[in-house]
Amino acid sequence: MAAWTAYGLSTYLSAMPTLLDIEKAPVFFIKLSSAGLGLGLSSLLYILYNHLTERTRQIAPLVFVGLPASAAFGLTWHLAYRLALPPPRGGIEVITAITFLTDSLDYMVVMLAWTASYFGIRFWHRSRMQEQHALEARALAQEAQLKALSYQLNPHFLFNALNSVRALIQEDRSRAKEMVTQLSEFLRHALMNSGTKLTPLKNEIEALEKYLSIEKTRFEEKLSVSIDVDPDVEGYLVPGFLLHPLLENAIKHGMRTSDFPLRVTLAAQREDGRLRIEVANTGQLTADRAELTPAPDTGIGLRNVRERLEQLYPGNHRLELQQDGEWVRVSLEVKQPAGGNSG
Repeated sequence: MAAWTAYGLSTYLSAMPTLLDIEKAPVFFIKLSSAGLGLGLSSLLYILYNHLTERTRQIAPLVFVGLPASAAFGLTWHLAYRLALPPPRGGIEVITAITFLTDSLDYMVVMLAWTASYFGIRFWHRSRMQEQHALEARALAQEAQLKALSYQLNPHFLFNALNSVRALIQEDRSRAKEMVTQLSEFLRHALMNSGTKLTPLKNEIEALEKYLSIEKTRFEEKLSVSIDVDPDVEGYLVPGFLLHPLLENAIKHGMRTSDFPLRVTLAAQREDGRLRIEVANTGQLTADRAELTPAPDTGIGLRNVRERLEQLYPGNHRLELQQDGEWVRVSLEVKQPAGGNSG
């Protein structure tokens, strides 16, 4: 409506130099009425084009319809405008068919411009919607991939934990009961924290402590674990269930390559505004672990962690695995932890 009002005013202003004072007011209303008629005719075209664009996504059929429709509506518009004009000064104006068609070109061009604007905006909007749907589909696929990665809980860990519980039932029922409680709390944490859900590092560490308690119950004096987390980073938000594969690999590989007791350490601190986490174990770095290829009994392994980091922090993280004397160290750094520091 604003565009058609501006069109009516512009045609009136362009005609003002040729008008007498007594003609200016009537012509003003005629020009605005002409713009109103253009608005009404373009509304009919809008209905027609909407119907056509819902039936086809091809441009060629729309062009074949748009050109004659613009010409027909332009002629109709010009004819109605002529009928509304007051008699010309000095008598009757004689208009031939050629003159009428020639004068109608301006109206046809306006309708053609409106048609081109309609289809341009329509296809631009459709393109934006397709891009949005594509982005939404990509986001859903990414979320599904992250959830699939986070839900790959190692069944060997469950089997071993349940076997340990079974053995403890005969030896020490109170310890068996405690182990069941720890296992249930750890599994609840694993299932409640999907690949896209963020959780404070403190909660993640608490869940890992339950996991380590289960492992220490299994291996007893063969396993020694220490955890050192800077209180300043306990509030950092991290993807749920991200660190478990690092500890799992440290214990599984360390049990095969280290003298007993196997020593495993977990440390987290802030360095230059970045969150840095290190999981280390005594032992040797094996070829399959160095290549991030999970062994049959080590579950999802480091490849899972790397894929999740690439999804959540593209180009904004670092994951390294190296042999340092008698220690194998996995270092993880995130420059800008998602969600920042909640503490």
